[in-house]
Amino acid sequence: MKSKTKSTLTKEKIVQLVKLNFGEGIEIGEIKELEGGMFNSAYLIGFNNKDVVLKVSSSPEAKLLSYEKDLMRTEVEVYKLIEEQTKVPTPKVLSYDFSKSEIDSDYFFMSALNGETMKSIRKKLTIENLNIIKEELGDYFAQIHMIKGNYFGYFTENKKLQFNNWKDAFFHMVQMILNDGKKHKVKLPYDRINKALKSNEHYLGSIKVPSLVDYDLWAGNVFLIKKDGYYHVEGIVDFERAFWGDPYADFPTAIMILKDIQEEPVFWESYTKTAGIDKKLTKEDFVRITMYELYIGLIMSVETYRYDIAYGTFQRIYAKKIIMNCIRILENVARP
Repeated sequence: MKSKTKSTLTKEKIVQLVKLNFGEGIEIGEIKELEGGMFNSAYLIGFNNKDVVLKVSSSPEAKLLSYEKDLMRTEVEVYKLIEEQTKVPTPKVLSYDFSKSEIDSDYFFMSALNGETMKSIRKKLTIENLNIIKEELGDYFAQIHMIKGNYFGYFTENKKLQFNNWKDAFFHMVQMILNDGKKHKVKLPYDRINKALKSNEHYLGSIKVPSLVDYDLWAGNVFLIKKDGYYHVEGIVDFERAFWGDPYADFPTAIMILKDIQEEPVFWESYTKTAGIDKKLTKEDFVRITMYELYIGLIMSVETYRYDIAYGTFQRIYAKKIIMNCIRILENVARP
């Protein structure tokens, strides 16, 4: 995916970074740019008879959205938290450098996964195999959500942006993307969005403890590998959008994995078992999930300035459908 946020490195610079991080004696094989990502650049590197991945953040000159500052630092921190506190399979962070002393961007190296993304082979999967994967993902989602934070909002060292309640954090996040939309002259029903969310803000009050939320756990970030005749989850990648908030925010972003969460008994049974909860989803839960679906729709709509015309137009149309549907649901909930 071509994106204006991506940095490009020469093979000579990549070799230099490999040797700087792992030593001069490293045997370097083929270097290949990975094109699936939509924000950072990534390179697959043959490395002492195995593969590693180099991820490179956007350059300082790139026009980013307000929430996108220092996202690579968030991603590395989340990989560490998941490795330390869960059994969720992810690549292992091998080395990182946020000093910008060698290149103008943050970067890190991680182990490579061998499988294929769930997105790329989704049509090959039988219902039986999909249920196996959903059961595994229910467990992994719950483990991620069991990691708790000390504040609500995006990862930050700025105390002013470390919110002590979820409502304030969420509305700050929404206002950031709406302001970005106005800045990039994105046509959105801004007043209607604010009114629909504001009329349902009381539903956010039940979230008292900040949970780790991936907010990008879709089929393109789930790698599958075949064992014993079935595909299983090999690993989960790309945590730069993560924040501390309501765990149910992960459900509407799991595109091509989950449909309506009410129609996912295999996933939900696995999720609740690992989470140690025994509950059915309520009206309040679905209102909150709709609010989070609206938020991801806003992000998808506003970020299209960085894509080519064809893809940007496609995503804008898709995002608009999400936004308008969520607005209608929230307006109807709010009616007396």
